[in-house]
Amino acid sequence: MNIARRAAWLLLLACAWAQAAELRPFGAGDMTRLLAERQERPFVLTLWSTDCPHCRTSLRQLAALAKAHPELDLVVVNTDGPDEGKAVAAMLAAVGFGAHDTWVFAGAAPERLRYEIDRHWGGEMPRTYLFESDHRFAAFSGPVDPAALRQWLARNSNDGQPQDRRP
Repeated sequence: MNIARRAAWLLLLACAWAQAAELRPFGAGDMTRLLAERQERPFVLTLWSTDCPHCRTSLRQLAALAKAHPELDLVVVNTDGPDEGKAVAAMLAAVGFGAHDTWVFAGAAPERLRYEIDRHWGGEMPRTYLFESDHRFAAFSGPVDPAALRQWLARNSNDGQPQDRRP
């Protein structure tokens, strides 16, 4: 990444911080790091795009879940790239996302990042993964089925309340 592009990226991140949670660049190796940080801890990973009509519904659903269960470890990854930082931050703010682990795809090869996340994922959006503590997961394209989400919460919580599992 050249210096001018890096400076623009940093400026977009600074603007995004003012509007929503911090947006971090998601690049090669970050999925491995996310899993390593969450060893033996369940979490939700959702991938979305600003131009995806169903993503707004999914983000609202997950924002409501996070408000009801503030201890939920929720990782939000936008796949649009660093040039869309303002739009990403605005959409997260519009659906009510607070301070969660928020990322945006970085780098010139988004297909490699998709493959690193899930080699069976073809890029459809939204895409949500419900990770168990052993990192087995259920994957959903489109908004997550509410019944599956309730079952996941019941398995991965203490008396219906997710335990604090943030790194």
